[in-house]
Amino acid sequence: MTTANLIDLNNLKRLAETGSPNLSETLEKFLQQPDPQPAQPVRQGALTVDAFLRMLSAAQAQRTPQRRREKSTEAWQRFLEQTDPEPPPRFQLADLLVKLYEDGAEPVRAEMLEAFQSAPLVFGAWGGIKRIYKLAEARLDAQMFGALAYRFDVELTRFGRREVSRGTLIYLRRRAWRFLRELGRSVPELYPQFAVEVLRHYDTGTNFRALWVANHVWAHGSKKYNRQMFFAQNPPSDMVKFRAYPEAWKRSPDALMLLLEVCKSDPAARFAIEGMRKDFPEQLRNVTPEWLGRLAHRPLASAHEFLVETLLGSPELHQAKLRAKGLHEAVLALLLSPSDKARTYAIEYARAHAQDMEAERLVGLLATSFRDTRGFAASVLTGRGPRTLGYALLGRLLSVSEVNGWAVKGLSESFDRSELPESFLIDMLFGDRAQQTWSQGYLQSRYEQEELGPELWKKVLDDPRSKQVSGAADHAMRMLAKYKASRIGAAWLLEGLARPEISSKVAQLLKDADSLPGLDVERVKGLVFSAKTRDAAFSVLGNRKLVTSRQIGLPWLLALARRADPQLHTFARRYLLEHLKPGDFAESGEREAGIARLFELALGDKEPEPMRAFGQTYLRCHHPVLGPEQPEVKALGLKQALTQDSYTAERVWPGLFDHREDVRRFAAAVTRVELRRWGYQARVYALAESEAREVRTLASDALRKVGEPSAVPTLTLLPEELSPEAVFGLTESTKRAARELGLELIQKHYARLGGPTRLGWLMQSADRDVRTFAVRLLWEKHRPRDLPAGWKPRGARDQASLPADFGEGGTFADLPALQAFLRYVMFGLPGGRQAEGRDEAASKRKLPASVAKRHVVEVVRDLAVEDAAFAQVVVPLLSELTGSIAKGEWQACLSALMHLRKAHPGLAIEGIRG
Repeated sequence: MTTANLIDLNNLKRLAETGSPNLSETLEKFLQQPDPQPAQPVRQGALTVDAFLRMLSAAQAQRTPQRRREKSTEAWQRFLEQTDPEPPPRFQLADLLVKLYEDGAEPVRAEMLEAFQSAPLVFGAWGGIKRIYKLAEARLDAQMFGALAYRFDVELTRFGRREVSRGTLIYLRRRAWRFLRELGRSVPELYPQFAVEVLRHYDTGTNFRALWVANHVWAHGSKKYNRQMFFAQNPPSDMVKFRAYPEAWKRSPDALMLLLEVCKSDPAARFAIEGMRKDFPEQLRNVTPEWLGRLAHRPLASAHEFLVETLLGSPELHQAKLRAKGLHEAVLALLLSPSDKARTYAIEYARAHAQDMEAERLVGLLATSFRDTRGFAASVLTGRGPRTLGYALLGRLLSVSEVNGWAVKGLSESFDRSELPESFLIDMLFGDRAQQTWSQGYLQSRYEQEELGPELWKKVLDDPRSKQVSGAADHAMRMLAKYKASRIGAAWLLEGLARPEISSKVAQLLKDADSLPGLDVERVKGLVFSAKTRDAAFSVLGNRKLVTSRQIGLPWLLALARRADPQLHTFARRYLLEHLKPGDFAESGEREAGIARLFELALGDKEPEPMRAFGQTYLRCHHPVLGPEQPEVKALGLKQALTQDSYTAERVWPGLFDHREDVRRFAAAVTRVELRRWGYQARVYALAESEAREVRTLASDALRKVGEPSAVPTLTLLPEELSPEAVFGLTESTKRAARELGLELIQKHYARLGGPTRLGWLMQSADRDVRTFAVRLLWEKHRPRDLPAGWKPRGARDQASLPADFGEGGTFADLPALQAFLRYVMFGLPGGRQAEGRDEAASKRKLPASVAKRHVVEVVRDLAVEDAAFAQVVVPLLSELTGSIAKGEWQACLSALMHLRKAHPGLAIEGIRG
């Protein structure tokens, strides 16, 4: 309960002033609500309610009664005199309760009596209750005394909120009995009146074994109790044998007769009955029919059995005379008695004297748990004609097992189909299982499907009861599913999507529909934005039999494709792929305009990524070559709607240089299959210098596999299409990947790209890797290939050792070119190792510059040994290098010169003596 809903003490005062019948209920709620919390933090040393209760608990733990009283008094004084914070409002309730009691207003008194029997015994109210109890004793207020004595007696058997100690309650219930005992001794004429006021309040749920006051009233004389409890049978079998102050009870039967009329429990009723039988048998024979009639309406088996015994024992109360004496209704009320004996008497009486009972009353008797009463009511009803009872009552009797078969037969045979209105049949569909079974079977057997039509089942589903009776709704949906969706109606089906109890079944109806005249497409489009109706809306929009793409509209689909929600943009993209033709993307509907719009979506500068993704997917899926391999095409079974002519170089080629990765990937995918058709083979060299890896890979795939059987014909260049200038131009690129690609191509197609005439050009490169590569080529392509005379490979190993390009190196065009080349190599090749390749470059063994120079010297030596003229050219260069400080260089040059002198004895070699 929030602070705003707390009940204020002033509310109770106003209710008391007006004598409101809500006073008792409000008082209980006031005592049950939590105490209001202080607005400011509690100061140190101040007592909260919890701290006060702990002080009282500590006081009760003191050893002597005097110390307990002192400590308790000290705690109460300190708490009640405290002003910061003040005690909760409930601690002001005691004075209010006492004032209301003393004022004595009857409506307020009645409310207080009701509240005191069940209100929580918490401090505040407890102080008032205890003072009122003492005033009731002093004023001999039997009514108030009885209510409070009962409460003290049963409180220890209850569970709930209570702040009063167990010891206090034990003291008060002992005090209550002590007061009754003193009345029995000193004022015996008042004792029965006060005892009855206590006994009247015990109900059927009371644990009588744990009581103190009640057990003293009817078992005090047994002496089977100690200071704590009774240990004899309670309640006893003989209620009056050991009762306290039996003489006081013999003074007048009035108290016992009142107790029998007002008590709430069988033990109290038995006490009254046995007391009257023992002390006032003559009065029992002369009781008035009015008094007996009142007993029939008491829900107590003892009272009913007493009534029956009284009726059977008096000739004046013979069954034939009961109606005249006004006891007819009283006896019929015993048909619902908890006593078997009383019901048997009532059934016997009803068979003989109440065959004219109203049908409604008999139906009510069929709802009881007593089998004998149900059997009686069933026999009376089945003895009457079905048409006399009417179809409505027969429908209700379907729920009763005793008359179900009879009711089914009556409805089927006694009434024509036209006599059972539709509303009745619908009511039965919402009944219990037996009523539903009958109604479903009746409709199926008496009506053809087309006679009923879907309207009946729509009424059932539109009935508010369908939300509670799932069986009726399920049956109605099963029957409705037998009709075509067009017969049911588009408007109703769309309404059904918003109803959780039938939405899934309605969605299935829509999914299976082949036509829906009057379908509100705009409303369906709105349903996709609700998670509950989205799937159903998608199924409707995706059904081309119900909705055309033109009805949905391209702008709406494109807007949906832009949504961040994956379900929304996935549906839009799938629909656009599957159902829209290229011309649908243009306002004019023209194919070429639609294709232009698609390329704009795929590549446009201002298009968001979701739109580009869709445009690119559409163009890939509908490409004659790319399309069949796309997963969307395989999943949706798409047929390509575009020709290769739509994929022009003007549209696609700029995408390779776009700053957006998705655009470059799309352009690269198309270029792979369209490059040769465009005639753009010569432009792939420019792609090798791209910053984008996917574009460089495209160029690499187009060039690396030239001349290979596995090359892709639409992408890979033919050997004759290789351009020496472009390939050697790659070696001058600022991009390492481009340079490596160029070097790889030169190595692979050395002779076709110019052979030895271009080695010197490579040696002029600023990149040392390129210059080192030139040396490698010189060694691999131009070293002597002559084998020893008569040598033949001895096996696979020797054969495999021959170079793949053996004999393809060629020779230099002129000796000055070779001399210039050699000088540049020897003086321009830097030290260090060659850098590692990148971007799928062919793997190369790392080659130190010193080794490269040694290879050059050996190549020159071998050529010079064979050609004396060439030896004349290179001897000066080799002689010059013998002065190098690099040990490997001058040793290699010196060795070469010695070989040349031996091969050409007449050759003049400067610096070497003969």
